[in-house]
Amino acid sequence: MSLEKFINANRSKLSENDLDILAYILTNKETVTHLGIHDLSIRSHTSKSTIVRLTQKLGFSGFSEFKYYLKNEKKKEILPTKNNLSLLESDINETMSLIAQTNMHPLCEAISLANRVFIYGTGWGEKKAADDFTRNFMSCNVFIIPIPSVTELNWNIDSFTKNDLVIFISFSGENLELENNITKLKLHGVPFCSVTPLRQNYLSSQATYKLYYQVTQLQIDNDPDKEYNFFITLNIVIDSLFRFYLDNYF
Repeated sequence: MSLEKFINANRSKLSENDLDILAYILTNKETVTHLGIHDLSIRSHTSKSTIVRLTQKLGFSGFSEFKYYLKNEKKKEILPTKNNLSLLESDINETMSLIAQTNMHPLCEAISLANRVFIYGTGWGEKKAADDFTRNFMSCNVFIIPIPSVTELNWNIDSFTKNDLVIFISFSGENLELENNITKLKLHGVPFCSVTPLRQNYLSSQATYKLYYQVTQLQIDNDPDKEYNFFITLNIVIDSLFRFYLDNYF
């Protein structure tokens, strides 16, 4: 999603001051990707806290995630649209960069201390990644409980406690069927982790822990109703979490 679309989607949350800051950012995107928050606050004549709140209104966790998005958006603009192998290389490199920037200790500690760990993938590719995740952790005597579908999630949601952990894997992060369940988890203080592509989405905006991966959708034909989703980088981030756990908590 372009920055302009982020702005339009969240227009009702934005003040006139926010729009002034965004106007500066849109005019100076290349420069902003190289600025720290202190320098941006000086150039846009506002405070650092105002910039952080602005990025959160757009759905980002803070300025660092917003700046990473801007850098990634710029790179997408210059990628060759037909070189699919180059797109794969770029997605893998961006995902590894995201992993390097992520502090996995809190999530791994939550996995190690939880009474029960549940995992739910919303689609075929996500469920396959969840199965691999469950299998890998079994080698460390950590037994993850896979949730087959939203039906079983609904059956058990009221039994989850603050001593459990739930991991959601979703390509869109915008699953309407999950929203009521996420509300229940938050009301009962149940921690949960989102694993989604790096973009604004409801699931990651609510999650206790967040893992992101980079993915570029391939345009295989000209049918706008067909969506081709591939999960190489999802598997990389899932495997990286397991390896980090193996190195530091086993």
